[in-house]
Amino acid sequence: MNNGYKSGYQDGQKEALLELGRKLRAMSEPLFQKLMKEQKFSDSDDIRLEVLNEIADWEKEMLEAVIDD
Repeated sequence: MNNGYKSGYQDGQKEALLELGRKLRAMSEPLFQKLMKEQKFSDSDDIRLEVLNEIADWEKEMLEAVIDD
């Protein structure tokens, strides 16, 4: 029973992190399109993309940690 709980918990963590990754990509895609189209960013767009990338890096690290367990 304990192993089943642990496995379910890890599966839930993995799915939550994968969903976060999908949401981050959905938020950053319009910014990348804008950059490609306009060849420049406003300061707020630059900061937004930087924060999204930092969260995405954290999400990848956490996902690797969950998968390695």
